[in-house]
Amino acid sequence: MKIVGKSDIGKVREENQDSFWFRKPGADGLGMAVVCDGMGGARGGQQASSIAVAAVRDYLESHSPPMDMESAFREIVSLGNRYVYQKSCEDPELSGMGTTMVLAVTDEKTAWFANVGDSRGYHITNGGIRQITKDHSAVQELVDSGHLTERQAKIHPNKNVITRAIGIDEEVYCDYFKISVSPGDVIILCTDGLSNSIDESEIQFEISGGSFEELPNRLIDLANSRGGADNITVVAIQI
Repeated sequence: MKIVGKSDIGKVREENQDSFWFRKPGADGLGMAVVCDGMGGARGGQQASSIAVAAVRDYLESHSPPMDMESAFREIVSLGNRYVYQKSCEDPELSGMGTTMVLAVTDEKTAWFANVGDSRGYHITNGGIRQITKDHSAVQELVDSGHLTERQAKIHPNKNVITRAIGIDEEVYCDYFKISVSPGDVIILCTDGLSNSIDESEIQFEISGGSFEELPNRLIDLANSRGGADNITVVAIQI
């Protein structure tokens, strides 16, 4: 299993408020990764995403592989939410800060995902690309209700309005997914700086467009070539 990742400020923002972490498989055979996209002013967004990523990292590195991955993921998200929320209450300058989160743990047969907000997880096979997570956003709710098509949602002016985030309230609920994977499959975790700039078919094309190690660079370069309107973070896992 290979895991690579990169974060880029983009072409417009003055600060990179994304954070990420990954761990290549150890004795447990599990690869792990998390990507967060912070929000909340000059200091808040970066602090929120950093705190949330640290909570995930500390939990996964200090606990044995759980028998019940769903319960573990919900505990991880709850911890991250508690830490960000408490920090925002303690420091008036950080009031209201929050972050998205997408988390994945995988072995050679199964991948587990959790997400809050609109950072995404994709699964790519020889047969195509599939978005595993579902955005917690106002626009996604319009798509679900039939008021917007996926194509219309892509260019909707409110596409960045999220309905759920880490650290905004005392409690938050994450979505959980479990899928089967096979050797050669690729998992992509990314912030909306990537998913708002390029199409799924372009992600799949770039996977076969060069070395796996350079995949995050290729995807980030493509997003920046489209204007780089937001921070861009990509973590890629090859089973």
